[in-house]
Amino acid sequence: MSEKFQTEDLFMMFKKISWNLSSQLEFRLKDEEIRGTQVYFLVYILRHHLQGTYLTELSREIGLSKSTLSALVKRMRKSGYLCVRETPGDVRIKQICPTDKLLEEKEEFLRRTGKMEEELNESLNSEEKEQLRRLGKKLLDRLEQMESDETKTDRRLFEREKCNTAVKAV
Repeated sequence: MSEKFQTEDLFMMFKKISWNLSSQLEFRLKDEEIRGTQVYFLVYILRHHLQGTYLTELSREIGLSKSTLSALVKRMRKSGYLCVRETPGDVRIKQICPTDKLLEEKEEFLRRTGKMEEELNESLNSEEKEQLRRLGKKLLDRLEQMESDETKTDRRLFEREKCNTAVKAV
């Protein structure tokens, strides 16, 4: 098989993994009010930012644009799972915090998420997981570099397209 077709197969495999992971998130985590991917985002907040966090910090950690995260946070606020607190001294900086509703559902969200993660974890040994993590990071770094190279010509156009696409996915 030629290298070109191997690369195409690899891209399609990543896409299938993404689709199937999204499908599993929906099937296993979907709540009456929110989608599975949104539940997984809330679980991230519960695990890493129980006392609250900021949009910029989340953007760096998760790798999504601030506009995409802002749209996601807005949806979670409407559902009653997140609230936003103004920072004393600078009303432009807002802290994103879990609500009592999210804290009440915390154990159930964590249980369902943990079960799904355990099942996925069983498919790889620790060496394979570490290798996959390193390779995934390497590919993401390269994609980030490609994005940076492409956007040097017209950053505004790319940001607008990227945000629209990412917001629809959330």
